[in-house]
Amino acid sequence: MSYASEALLFAARKRGDHTPADIARRTGVPYLTAYRWTTGRNRPGPAGLAAIERAYGLTSAALNPRQAAA
Repeated sequence: MSYASEALLFAARKRGDHTPADIARRTGVPYLTAYRWTTGRNRPGPAGLAAIERAYGLTSAALNPRQAAA
């Protein structure tokens, strides 16, 4: 399964969030979690996906493009 951290970064920048710390504050997750999402080291789990959708309006399909295409 693919994870598109670029989609998260693009949506965050549209809302004025430019750093992992900004993303962490808006989504309510620890800084290290947001950092790992933005670098692509980890992908969000179910709770993280829900937080991203609430904060930025991104769905799981937008963050996992190959999964949605299959």
